[in-house]
Amino acid sequence: MISTEETLRRVGRAIATTRFPFIDQEDWDITWGVYTNDYLEEQLIIEVGEERYTPSIVSTFENGDLRVICEVESNETVSVDQIPRWRALSDLAGVTYKLKKFFLYVPEGKESETQKLLQDNGIEYAGLRTWAIRDGSLVIKPITTPDESKDHRVT
Repeated sequence: MISTEETLRRVGRAIATTRFPFIDQEDWDITWGVYTNDYLEEQLIIEVGEERYTPSIVSTFENGDLRVICEVESNETVSVDQIPRWRALSDLAGVTYKLKKFFLYVPEGKESETQKLLQDNGIEYAGLRTWAIRDGSLVIKPITTPDESKDHRVT
């Protein structure tokens, strides 16, 4: 059986590969970087004072400024304990249209709990997604996309 850590690593890498950019996305700038962090490899570490963050997925502008931050959660990690981390990641994310480009990917069934945690704690986010494995494939379902509609895609 595959461990939770390995599942999250695979989910994060699949999201990075299929959504950054979307296969048909015409406005993707090839100078934007995309990095994944997981328990095997850390590609982009964000240090703020004494704090060290390794979000699941990070996209940067050509100059290295943070563009998009994504966090992939498990059933065990969706909790009130994540509020400080989610707030920090949201604060660090760039703004493209009107909101911080912070995306959360949570297991199917955790969307209501996560959305309530985000809203009750005033955490700005550009998208909440669920992930599930069906017949060996990763299925991403957008729950809410308050920033821009082109990001609201099932994959």
